[in-house]
Amino acid sequence: MKKYLLILAAILLLWGCIAEDRTECTNPRGVFVSLTVRPERMSSVTRSADETAIRDLNLYLYDDNSNVVLHRYQTSATLRFECLPGDYRICIAANLGRDLGDNLLWKDFTVTHADKYDVLPMAYEGDITIIPSADGMLTLPAVEVQRCVSKISYHITVTPAVADIELRSVQLFSVPRFVSVFDMAAAPSDDPDDYTDCPEVELSGQQAAGDCYLLPNMQGMVAAITDQRQKNPENAPANASYLLIRAVRGSKILAYYIYLGGNNTSDFNVRANTHYRLNISILGDSEVDTRISSYAVNVHDTYEENSVGGYCTYNPFQMLAVEIDGSPAPLTLRGRIGVAQGNAGAFCLNGSPVGEGRDLMLPEQPGPNIFGVNYAPGIYTTVNSQVVYTVTVEDDAGFAQSFDIGHRFANRLDVYIHPATAENGNGTVTVAGALYDAEPSFLTHDRVVLCHEKGCTLTAVPEAGYRFEGWYSAADYKTRLSTSASYAYIPTSPEAAIFPKFTVNTRPLDDGGTANCYIAPELNTSYSFDATTMGNGRATTNIRPEPLRGAEARVLWETGTIRGAIVESAKLTGDGRIVFRTGMTYGNAVIGLLDSRGVCIWSWHIWSVDYDIEATAQTYASGAVFMDRNLGALATDCTQAAAKGLYYQWGRKDPFPYPALATDAYTQAPTVYAPGFEYAESNPRTSGTESPYDVMTLEWATAHPTTYMDGVFYEDWEEWTSVADWLYDHHPNLWGNVTTGKNNISRTSHKSIYDPCPPGWKVPGAEDFAEIERIGVSTPYYITIRCNSTQTAKIPLGGTFYEGRYDRNGSLGRLYTNAPYYLHWGDSTGVFHDVACTSILFDTSNYPPFVNTTDFYRYAANPVRCIRE
Repeated sequence: MKKYLLILAAILLLWGCIAEDRTECTNPRGVFVSLTVRPERMSSVTRSADETAIRDLNLYLYDDNSNVVLHRYQTSATLRFECLPGDYRICIAANLGRDLGDNLLWKDFTVTHADKYDVLPMAYEGDITIIPSADGMLTLPAVEVQRCVSKISYHITVTPAVADIELRSVQLFSVPRFVSVFDMAAAPSDDPDDYTDCPEVELSGQQAAGDCYLLPNMQGMVAAITDQRQKNPENAPANASYLLIRAVRGSKILAYYIYLGGNNTSDFNVRANTHYRLNISILGDSEVDTRISSYAVNVHDTYEENSVGGYCTYNPFQMLAVEIDGSPAPLTLRGRIGVAQGNAGAFCLNGSPVGEGRDLMLPEQPGPNIFGVNYAPGIYTTVNSQVVYTVTVEDDAGFAQSFDIGHRFANRLDVYIHPATAENGNGTVTVAGALYDAEPSFLTHDRVVLCHEKGCTLTAVPEAGYRFEGWYSAADYKTRLSTSASYAYIPTSPEAAIFPKFTVNTRPLDDGGTANCYIAPELNTSYSFDATTMGNGRATTNIRPEPLRGAEARVLWETGTIRGAIVESAKLTGDGRIVFRTGMTYGNAVIGLLDSRGVCIWSWHIWSVDYDIEATAQTYASGAVFMDRNLGALATDCTQAAAKGLYYQWGRKDPFPYPALATDAYTQAPTVYAPGFEYAESNPRTSGTESPYDVMTLEWATAHPTTYMDGVFYEDWEEWTSVADWLYDHHPNLWGNVTTGKNNISRTSHKSIYDPCPPGWKVPGAEDFAEIERIGVSTPYYITIRCNSTQTAKIPLGGTFYEGRYDRNGSLGRLYTNAPYYLHWGDSTGVFHDVACTSILFDTSNYPPFVNTTDFYRYAANPVRCIRE
């Protein structure tokens, strides 16, 4: 049986486009919004259905969390509602014939196939921005809803050469039963039960014409089909839509399958809002010729992709795209652009003004045709800031589609508080009189400000602890525009930047000299100190300081469990000072100065306490003036572990935390460490270095301020020599004692760069404790001593920290002296005993002496009680 069919021509008409506008909202007052809904324009209107009618609307506004903030159901095409300014997702379903309600499910947006439509279901989904309005009223541009169906118009003719063929019926098969109005391009169902057939239309004679509607059916492409005769049931997707034409020729019963799609070969996509026109000629009973001409035009530019607050800003690199979807052949398309509002001489296409209008060459049919566009009238003013232009696309048959594109422009000012290329203090900027202003990042507090020719007023607001220095024209802070906190900005170009400078209003801690420890007595306060000087910066016996040149400051550890509670922040300034801000809690912290590799080159102890060391100092019997507590102590109530103070290996400047409890030997008080600087213990035996002594140097100790450094001991038969010190090259002068020999200990000392005490204070000598006596024992917390004829002092029983434990914690107290060897009280000379140093022992036993000097290896760590220099 032979079948001849010829499709003379077909034209695919796109029913419209969707414009999208995004705007940010800053005014919290409600705005009364008016929005007109209309269908996209059609190329023609038939009598089978009112394709332009809008009888009812379901409106939904969604916030950024996909919550429904507004629902309206009405029969008017103009929506009026009140809502807060802001960005919303708007969904409009038209002609569904019912109120979908507030608590809807996604299935409520589903429409089902109908053999006949009084009105066509339509929908729109997009982003809108409700902006504040002076009078509280806002009229938005009309929204064009898109039809949710495809329209098929057919005209069938039997050619005179085969006039004995008589038509009997035509029927549309494989029609989707339902579709979501907001997901019409979704992949189709594979279930045949999800498809239905339209009623059969009886025919007679040799001609027939009609229209039918179906929901979109995106069955995809079959690339292997290269000839229209291959577009048949054998090659088509199982659920592809097609027209079945039945006819008879004598005794033969004929059937012609006409598959729908974007072309007459490989495309089986039936798109919503598209009009397919099929002119079919039956040439015989063995061939079918289906030639389909279909195209869609989409016109848009890129301005809104970069809009800010509903305004476009100057950008010479914007693009206009005229996209042709589908081949219009044998027709060809041409275009024209004209400016309807705004400065036509300042609106440029490919670098040349549009003026009275320009023709558009559209070489890509199908495909995207890209043009450069730029609106540059100089300064954007209230007069020239609105621009509307029209792009018209027309085919050879005279069908034209027009696309109106409108934008509003403003001059842009970027206020950079923390530019990427420079350091600045903390503060914010408020803006008055602008069209729009926003803070894109709460981290930097930079602002984007939009205005017209009258400009706006900027006001600099420094944060606590900072002061405003001035407004600058560049990030190098060299050209100052004004020192006034309020600055009247008048634009002289469509885009500009301004840089407010804030300076830390800090309290210097080194006015009385530099040191390795600073007392910060106030919370939530900015402090600073010199970070170019090692300790006190003085040369002492066998010790020479070097200038420090760091790249970064970092909090290495702090007491407690919350990072930033003791020291909220720390940073290195360009003039070599470390600026830090105390947190909400008193405590101890260590700030490190790192080089560009992240290696610590020096560190400082921050003793954050409400403590007046001069007011509470005590003069001992020796005449030395002592602090009334251990270095780093956070309490004067010696029943608290925090009163024990910090622990120091002899000769090192960097402290270690005190025990968590009064008698616990193994638990450190809670401490938060920075990544890479966690507490550790070095064992030269397992160091992994070429020599075990590589981890027993001053340089290694400086780079690892949070690491406890052990000595190392070997058997006689082993390769290496034992070292009962944390330092391989023994150094008796680290804490300022001037002893150079091994047979006596000097009573003279000068504060060195490794001394751990704050400015004006130093580690005491053994003789500074002379003539004190124990007068009370409060085990396991402290003993009481008489330090002079009228005063007493408490010494916490903190034991000694070494090899990972607080030995004798709760049963004896020790305080370090600067004596590098063992000094016996009462002797005229010191006694050299290996590298054991002198500490003062406070015993709780019943056997005298209750207070005495004692020796221990220098790698042990004990508290320090500083004396005035």
